[in-house]
Amino acid sequence: MPKHFTVVYTVADGQQEAFETQLNQIHESMKAYDPQNPPAWGVSAMSRDNEIQRLELIEQALDNFHGSDATDEIQDILGKHPVC
Repeated sequence: MPKHFTVVYTVADGQQEAFETQLNQIHESMKAYDPQNPPAWGVSAMSRDNEIQRLELIEQALDNFHGSDATDEIQDILGKHPVC
């Protein structure tokens, strides 16, 4: 079974241009990833948002709310932090 790990890049304010080359390489690697014939390692997914922060917010909602309240809070989190 394959293993996964997550890397979060942080780009300083005003430095997006400096990161564009790396971002393009990540994107091309993801496009080249073939799940039917996977390489030894590869980029199988990416997001332009901070997924770790999104998960932290969802976990907090689950800890602090119950039932439909948690569902409403999570939907609000996903609405404010849309998946890219």
